[in-house]
Amino acid sequence: MTAAAAEPPDRVHAGVSTEDGRIAVDGMGIAWRRFTPAGDATGEHGPAGERPTVVMLHEGLGSITQWRDLPSVLARRCGLDVVAYDRGGYGRSDPLPQTYADGFMEREAADVLPAVLEQLDVDRPILIGHSDGASIALIAAATGSVSPLGVAVIAPHTFIEDVCIEGIRAINGQRERVISGLARHHDHPRLAFERWRDAWLTPRFSLWDMRPLLERIDCAVLVLQGDGDQYATDAQVWTITERVKGADGHLMADCGHVAHRDQPELVAGYLAEFVSACTSALRLPDNAASASAAMRSGSSNGPK
Repeated sequence: MTAAAAEPPDRVHAGVSTEDGRIAVDGMGIAWRRFTPAGDATGEHGPAGERPTVVMLHEGLGSITQWRDLPSVLARRCGLDVVAYDRGGYGRSDPLPQTYADGFMEREAADVLPAVLEQLDVDRPILIGHSDGASIALIAAATGSVSPLGVAVIAPHTFIEDVCIEGIRAINGQRERVISGLARHHDHPRLAFERWRDAWLTPRFSLWDMRPLLERIDCAVLVLQGDGDQYATDAQVWTITERVKGADGHLMADCGHVAHRDQPELVAGYLAEFVSACTSALRLPDNAASASAAMRSGSSNGPK
């Protein structure tokens, strides 16, 4: 693995500067973007090398740019760097082979994510994942390939539901329209779509189930999902809150699978509160319990 030189910051958005770069993981070019809040040098969260970093893992057809303004909002509200990257085959990263093999999320969690964090000098990550990225973040925390201060997941998959397969079949019927929209965000939109579709619609993939791993997670966990998610039921939320000690879950009204698009302020509020609780817990003896308790005490819409 070799690191590529970062491009100089060239954008400023609402008090947040951004820096783009590429790294190589097993010979594959991975595009990344870092969002840094103005005034970061104040040391509010400790010396630069010791501060937590928020790391964002996108959905199955996502990319850095499809997070919209959320990374900038979190950087500004939390006063921390936020890093997002395009997984192989997505966004501006190099393409992957034509098909995904079994266990692609497990390999992302075991091999790619730790390599990305190492090359970007992220020692204290707070992981935020959406959909496939949420599952990858949970797997990484459960298996110990990464030791995050906390994991916040939006629309996670912990097992395969019929509604998920039905939703993917439905979107496959509109694939040309979808691929056209993806072209704004991805260098290889057709390849990205077809590889994602084929992996999820492979019959053996219906047996995929990460629920046995959940009880191994010992950091703070936040779960967010829309009540109109076309790829999952609320069983995904309560499965995690029942199996992960101290996990907090919220089912959001008038919200689909892409919650940060449908309810941007609500999602940003939950995530900023969670990140702040995780950073505050650094100064306390039981980080996971302290972060979870702080998160719940500030919440007015937890699971009932």
